[in-house]
Amino acid sequence: MKGRLLIVFYSKYGYTKRYVDILGNALGCDAVAVDYFKPAMLADYDRVLYIGSLRGSSINGMKKFSPAVEHIYKKLTVCGVGALPFDPSYPDRIKEASISVLYEKFVPVFYVQGGFCYDELGRIEKMQMATRVAQMSKQGELDGTEKFFADAVKTPVDEVKQANIQPLIDYLEGKDVDKDLYSPPEITDESEEKQFFDEIEQAAKAPENKQKALKKKLLK
Repeated sequence: MKGRLLIVFYSKYGYTKRYVDILGNALGCDAVAVDYFKPAMLADYDRVLYIGSLRGSSINGMKKFSPAVEHIYKKLTVCGVGALPFDPSYPDRIKEASISVLYEKFVPVFYVQGGFCYDELGRIEKMQMATRVAQMSKQGELDGTEKFFADAVKTPVDEVKQANIQPLIDYLEGKDVDKDLYSPPEITDESEEKQFFDEIEQAAKAPENKQKALKKKLLK
């Protein structure tokens, strides 16, 4: 992939910002926090990466950025930064939760592990986490995710390193990336794109009793 790259980011605890610094050093690109992002900035760039910390499977800050997606969906890449170790299911879950159904088939999505520190949480978040850990502990044997957070409350986790985000760097440099490491775009052909949006238009105009069937087809 060629052309100038802009990174738009949201970093709550600093892990995402550190990844942005790694990306900047590796790719020589510009970056702006989403709070300072203006759609007019996009005219100067050929590619855009939105990277942000996660709340559940949703990427923080996407609500502010999402109005721009309809103009750049074919040159957009998205990455979520979370506390948990990478799992191949995460990119698809992030895509489903964070990107409109109109554009999710066009956008590649990545996930990288950042970190977790109980002391960084706000008062309410600490109470929620403490309650959650206590409830999990009462259940007896913990599964992988539950054990991760139970341990992380006691011992902070910091996994920000270039090795974790290297697949995204490789992708942005135009290199082949294992499809198990991200959620690739499903539509890359212009004829498929036209057909998809034609079907979207048909779904919007269809009688109510046919809309559900058309929408179900589009979501596949």
